[in-house]
Amino acid sequence: MKIIADSGSTKTTWVLLSPGGTVETLNSIGLNPLFVSSEKVKEIVSQTFTGVDSGIVKEVYFYGAGCSSTERCAIISTGLKQVFPDTRIEVNHDMLAAARALFANKKGIAMIFGTGSNSCVYNGKEITDNIPALGYILGDEGSGAFFGLQLIKDFLNNEMPETLSKQFKEVYHLDKDTIITSVYKAPFPNRYLAHFAPFLSQHINNEYISEMVITGFDLFFKRHVLPYPDYRNYSLGCIGSVGYYLKDILKSVAQKHQLHLTTIEKSPVEGLINFHKKSR
Repeated sequence: MKIIADSGSTKTTWVLLSPGGTVETLNSIGLNPLFVSSEKVKEIVSQTFTGVDSGIVKEVYFYGAGCSSTERCAIISTGLKQVFPDTRIEVNHDMLAAARALFANKKGIAMIFGTGSNSCVYNGKEITDNIPALGYILGDEGSGAFFGLQLIKDFLNNEMPETLSKQFKEVYHLDKDTIITSVYKAPFPNRYLAHFAPFLSQHINNEYISEMVITGFDLFFKRHVLPYPDYRNYSLGCIGSVGYYLKDILKSVAQKHQLHLTTIEKSPVEGLINFHKKSR
C-alpha cells in the first residue's frame, strides 16, 4: 500500500492507495513544519491512522506547505518514521505536488493559491526554478491569508464599504480584540486570516471585492511568474481553493499579462493519485 499526503497549512488529505488501485481518503489538520514539531506530526498521524496496520504501508509520499528545506522536511519525516518505521518515506514541497498533479511528465509553471501562494517552473521531472514565497506577513500574494489580511485591515480601519462591513461583522462575529488576539497571540494566524477568503467569492460582484482580488492576483503574477526567464514559453496551471473559486478573475488577470493558463484545480489529489498509480 502507498500513502499520498497533500498537506496545506490548514488541512492534510491522506490517500491510501492499494496495489489493486483502490483508494481511501482520510483527513487531518495541516502539518506545516513552520508550525508543528515532529512530536506533533507523530501525534496527528497516529490518530489519523488508528486501525491501519503500519506493516502493510510500503511507501509514503508526503507533499507539504513549508517543506522547502532539508531541515523542515526532516521535521515531517521524523514524525512519520515513528508511525511507519519500516516504510520508505519521501517528503517534498507542495509545489512538486502541484507540478506533478497539473503536468505529470510535461513542462509548465505551477501555481498554488490556497491558504498561502507560490509558484515554480517544472521541466516534467523536477522543479528547476522557484521564486521564494515569503509567507503570510511578507508575501503570499493572491492567497487566502493575503486577502483575509486585506479584509480585516480595511474592516478595522473603517475602509470597507459600510454595507459590506456590516455583513462581514455579522458573518464572522468580529470585534477588534478578537482579531488582535487571533492574529498576534493565537496559533496558526495564517489559517485564521485565510478563513475569511470565502467572503470574497460570496461578494465577488461588489466592486470593492473584485478590485481587491484583481490587485492580489496581479501582484502575484508580477512577483512570482513574470520574473521567470522565458515564462511565455510555458503553460500555466493552478492548484488551490482560492484560485478555483475566483477562477474567472484569475483567468482575466492572466490574459492581461498574456499568460496561457490552461488548468485550474481545487486540489492536487486526483492528479497525484494518477501520477503515483503510473509510477508503480
